[in-house]
Amino acid sequence: MAETRDEEVSPAIDVFPSSTIAPVSPNIFSGFLEHLGRCIYGGILPSTRTTFPYTPRKPCPEDQFTSTPESLLTPEGFRADVLKVLRDELRVPLVRWPGGNFVSSYNWKDGIGPQEERKRRPELAWNGEESNQFGTDEFITWCRVAKIEPYIVLNMGTGTLEDALHWIEYCNGTGDTYYANLRRKNTGRDEPHGVKYWGLGNEVWGKWQVGQQTASAYATKARQWAHAIRLVDPNVILIGCGETGINHWDGVVLDELIDKVEMHSIHLYTGFGPRDRSQTEREYGRTVYGADAADYSIEVCKGLINKARFAKNVSKPVKLAFDEYGVWDETVGTPENGLEQFYNFADALAMASWLNVFIRQADIVDIACIAQSVNVISPLITSPTGLFRQTIYWPLYLFSRYMRGGISVHLSVASPKFCGETLPQWISSVKGFPSDLDASAVLYTDPQTKARSLRVAVVNRSETQSYNVPLRVAFETVASEVEVHELWHADVKARNGWGKEHEVSVKTKRENWTGRWSFREHSFTLLVLGLWSTPTPTVV
Repeated sequence: MAETRDEEVSPAIDVFPSSTIAPVSPNIFSGFLEHLGRCIYGGILPSTRTTFPYTPRKPCPEDQFTSTPESLLTPEGFRADVLKVLRDELRVPLVRWPGGNFVSSYNWKDGIGPQEERKRRPELAWNGEESNQFGTDEFITWCRVAKIEPYIVLNMGTGTLEDALHWIEYCNGTGDTYYANLRRKNTGRDEPHGVKYWGLGNEVWGKWQVGQQTASAYATKARQWAHAIRLVDPNVILIGCGETGINHWDGVVLDELIDKVEMHSIHLYTGFGPRDRSQTEREYGRTVYGADAADYSIEVCKGLINKARFAKNVSKPVKLAFDEYGVWDETVGTPENGLEQFYNFADALAMASWLNVFIRQADIVDIACIAQSVNVISPLITSPTGLFRQTIYWPLYLFSRYMRGGISVHLSVASPKFCGETLPQWISSVKGFPSDLDASAVLYTDPQTKARSLRVAVVNRSETQSYNVPLRVAFETVASEVEVHELWHADVKARNGWGKEHEVSVKTKRENWTGRWSFREHSFTLLVLGLWSTPTPTVV
């Protein structure tokens, strides 16, 4: 069970709508597709019995495992159910592809042209085989159907600068040049793919990476690549390869690339890492309080960005792309099962805290990509004929629907602290003991009616303690009714699954607003409070 200290602290939340942070970037609700497990083959494309070079985690009962019927596909051949959820429910604005570790040995030229002529290759990152049936043109077509902005990561492992320049020419070239013309031949369309976002490699610092490099070697190489890429297309948005935001690598790379990139990427997962797993009673705390590490990483990396900008007199803003994040227990979602992890309710609370971090850090976080969008440590799990929404889907849905389009505002939270074991363990010793109550808030103005509302997202991370909390809104008059969206289950280990697709889901209600709210133990609550009309504050 969770331990707390400061039991005598009176919980309270104070929100300051006139003290703004920044508009919330819609791209914090972005996704990620990698050629790994059933993400592409079985998630984006239809399932077949011969799809997998490994043993998946029973996506459905064996007697139901058949090829996906054509009636469940779009005219382009994509899974319509997955596309509908990502486009219409989660409204994913941007997707990163093709990796991930996969990209560090990926030859993009293997994935273009007639599909029957494409080369099948060994896949080095996850020890499988790659059919190359889903390549650049298929990804762009899927993005167009899904109304999603493409974000392509370049191969800085086995790939060369020439390969990268050819790829950008293929995607964005408008002249009478070889690769622009090859795109026209392959797609039957004159217009370019128009890919704005390009990543300069993936986790090049990692020992598991094909083509691992030192920070200084990568920074020198990436600087040269950035210069050449802008000669092909000066309008691209380049994202440098960071680590976790607090490492030596991040400082070295930022110092060298700060004037060459628009963003710096960082990666982090909660629930990931070594610990004594026999202590099962500690797993809840290790899971739900882990996002505090991301908060600290962002703060440190923000300082590294400002230091590098000052040193080189760079006036343009450089933002963070948190382009891999999520909840991942590497002993559950493994390469052998395609990283398929079935999430419980505690994982949903962790996801809600992740999203609170991105809202609070709206001034610096421009992109956040959940890893990944379908089947692979994902909010969606498919069978050949259907899908279900995992517990972690619901915080994503609520934040995307109610916090998108808002302006992040400051708030102050008084809360008892958790003094049990966190993962990573340094959270309590470096950042301080995490609070049971974790919150963020946005000020939202309806674009049609101009009606204003305050949306406050609160995670009560205590496993056993509910809190009746005064929620005070400074210098504003709050309407008499509150709209409440609550995610709660009596069992923190509850899961959704086949046959119990709605075991964990959101409950919505309206109640009279009294200035207080009771947040149940281990719950996520999103409150929508109407405000009497006054001018919207200006973001400074």
